[in-house]
Amino acid sequence: MDNTEIKLTAGGLYVRGVVVSSQANAFQRKDGSGVVVKVSHEIATQPGLVVIEQYLNPKETAEVKVEGVTVLAYPKMEQLQAVTFKVLRYRCDKERLVITQVETMAQAAKK
Repeated sequence: MDNTEIKLTAGGLYVRGVVVSSQANAFQRKDGSGVVVKVSHEIATQPGLVVIEQYLNPKETAEVKVEGVTVLAYPKMEQLQAVTFKVLRYRCDKERLVITQVETMAQAAKK
């Protein structure tokens, strides 16, 4: 992992790890009001694996492209890059930490 120095604010929960994968799934809302895209990023950390989830509306987010319920494009994190996040919201799901809102602190530059 990269030893890039990052200045962190006092207090809070921070996650530092390496991006392992990114994937997206589209589904219809139960009320029939349109399609939502769930983007999941898996981050390998020292004690295990953390999942960052985002729910994006293709009508509001230009980076998301869907055709029916097939996702054509979505915001990806570059794989095998070290990242640091400040966790704003999270939950535990089947003994796994699922982060639902983050603030990006740093991402290592390409070499």
